[in-house]
Amino acid sequence: MIQNLTVSSHRRHVIYPTVGTVLLVLGGLLCIGGQRAVRAQSSVSSPDTRVEQWRLVLDGERVEWPDTVATASPNRVRAVGQRVLRHLRRTGHYYATLDSVSVDTSSAGPDVRFYARRGPRVRVGALRLRGDSAVPAPELRMLMETEEGAPLRPGQLEADIQRLLDRYEEAGRPLAQIRVVETTPSAAGTATIRVTLQIDEGPALWLRRVEASNDARATPELLAYLAGLEKDESLRGYDPDAIQRRLREHDLFRTVGAPQLRVANDGGAVLRIPIEEAPPGAFDAVLGYLPPSPTRNSGQLVGSGHLVLKHLFGGGRRAEFALDRRPGQASVVDVSVADPYLFGRPVRVSGRFRGEQRDSTYGERIYELEGGYRLGNGLELTATLSREAVRPGPAGTQVRGPRQSIPRATTLFYGVGVRYRQLDRSRNPRRGVSLNVQLSQGRKERQFRRVVASGDTTQGSDSFRQERLQGRVRMYLPLFDRQVVVAGGDGSVLLSRDYDRSDLFRLGGATSLRGYDEDRFVGNIAARGLVEYRLQLDRASYAHAFFDLGYVVRPELGATTATRGWHPGYGLGMRLQTALGRISASYALNPQVQSPANGRVHLGLSVGL
Repeated sequence: MIQNLTVSSHRRHVIYPTVGTVLLVLGGLLCIGGQRAVRAQSSVSSPDTRVEQWRLVLDGERVEWPDTVATASPNRVRAVGQRVLRHLRRTGHYYATLDSVSVDTSSAGPDVRFYARRGPRVRVGALRLRGDSAVPAPELRMLMETEEGAPLRPGQLEADIQRLLDRYEEAGRPLAQIRVVETTPSAAGTATIRVTLQIDEGPALWLRRVEASNDARATPELLAYLAGLEKDESLRGYDPDAIQRRLREHDLFRTVGAPQLRVANDGGAVLRIPIEEAPPGAFDAVLGYLPPSPTRNSGQLVGSGHLVLKHLFGGGRRAEFALDRRPGQASVVDVSVADPYLFGRPVRVSGRFRGEQRDSTYGERIYELEGGYRLGNGLELTATLSREAVRPGPAGTQVRGPRQSIPRATTLFYGVGVRYRQLDRSRNPRRGVSLNVQLSQGRKERQFRRVVASGDTTQGSDSFRQERLQGRVRMYLPLFDRQVVVAGGDGSVLLSRDYDRSDLFRLGGATSLRGYDEDRFVGNIAARGLVEYRLQLDRASYAHAFFDLGYVVRPELGATTATRGWHPGYGLGMRLQTALGRISASYALNPQVQSPANGRVHLGLSVGL
C-alpha cells in the first residue's frame, strides 16, 4: 500500500510526485521475487567503449528497442535495465521481470541484450473516491477515462486527476488536493489492483481583495475588473493563467507575473498580482514636408504634437492634448479626458473639446460627451452627444452669391454606435479585427446675411436635420512568420438638405490618405480603403508597404459645382521601437506626382514620459 501521495493542480505551484512514480513503486512491490539478479556474461574492457547494439528480447521474441529508454555505457547495464522495467510498467505490465542481461564484446562494438518477461497486464479491480461533497461522485467518475476492468495506465490516471482538480476550480475550490491513498492487489494471484483516491476539497474560497506591487498605481478595483474577478464573490473557475493573460492584453502593464493566492481561515482569499506598469504617458511629434504644388510656390512644413497621459490616479484614466498645424493658416487643438472603468465597472465615459481655426474664414468649436458599455468579448455599445458651433471670420462673413460664405451655425448631434476589438496584442498585432461605427443625427440652426430680389442685404435663418455616419475597420491577417497583411478602411458620410463649407469632411495627409497634402480633399462623403504589407521586426516594430484608395464626393456650394473622384496613393514606411522611443517614417506618392523628389515625407517620434 502506498500512502500520502498528494496530487494537486500544477497551477497552484505544488510540487508532487507523479502518479506514474507511485505505480512504478507498486510494480516493484508486486514483483515479489520476480526480478532476478542481472548476470553479466562477459566483462566490459573499457568504460569508454562505444555501444553499438542494444537489443531487447521479450517473452523469447526480439522486439524493437523502445524509443523512450535511454541507453548508457555497457558498464551501467543495471541502470538501463531499470529503465526497461519502468517502460514496461508504464504500459500496464507491472509484473514485468528482467531475467538476464548479456554483454558480448567479441565484435567491433559491444552487443548488449536484455531478456525480459512482460507478465500479465494489470487492470483496475476497484476504483473508489473518498471525501467528495462539493461535487457529486457520479459527476467526477464521468470525467475520468480510467474505468474498472480496464488496464491501469499511469499517464491516463494522472490526466484524470487533473480534470477532477479543474472541476473543483470551477466549483470555487482551487486549493483542492487529491491523494492516491491505496494501490493494492485485489486478491492473491490476480492481476488487478484496487485504487482509492482521497479528495481534500479545501475551503470554498471567496475573493476578499486584490493586491498589486507596493509601488503600483493601479487600484485594486481596476485590477479585479481587468482580471475578470469580482470582490466578495466565490472564486469559481479560478484560473491564474487566464488572469495573467487578460492583464497582459492591456497596454497599461509592461510585465505581469504569476498571481499568488493567500487564503485566510474563513475562506477569504487575497490575490496578489506582481505587475510592472508601462510609462504613465507619451509625447508624440510628427513633422511632414509638403513639396511645391500648383497652388504653393515653395515647400511647406506641417506637423503635430500629441501628449498622452495614461493611467491617471491609478484608475486607467486617460487625458490627451493635441495641437495640429495644417497647410495654410489652419490649426486644430484637441483635448479629451476619459475614464474607461467608471467606478470599476465596464462603463466608459469621455469628454472632448475640439477647436479648429481656418485662417480668417471661420472657427469651429465641438463639445462632445461619449459613454460606452462593454458587453464582453471586445464588444462595446456607445452613445454620443455633441454640440458643434461655427463662427464665421472676416472672410467668412462676406456675401458671395445669394448669401454669406459661412453662416453662423449651431448643431446638436446625438447618436449611437458599436465598437469591437479582438486583437492578439494591442501593439503591432498579427491577427484580429477592430471596428468602430457611429451613427448620429441632429438639427442645425443657422443665421446668415442674404441678398433679396431688390438687391438689399437682410438677415435670414433656417433650421434643418442632418444625419452623419462614420466608421473605421481594420483586419490583421498573418501570412508567414513575421509577415502580416492589414486591410481596412475609414469613411464619413453626411446627409443634409443643404451644406456649408464647415460641414464637409477633409481627407489627405499622414493619418488619412497618404501621398497627398493634409486636407487636400473635402466633401460630404469621404472614404479611404487601404492595404498594408507588414514585415514585423519585433513585438513593437515593423516595416511596411501600403496602398490607399480614396473616394470623395463634394456637393455644390454656391458657384462651385459638385464633383466626385477616386484618388490612389502608395508608399513605404517603418515604425521602430528604440531606447529613445518609437520612431516612424513614411514616404508616399500619388499618380500625379511628376518626380519622386516630390513625394510626401512624414517623420514621427514618440517618447515615453
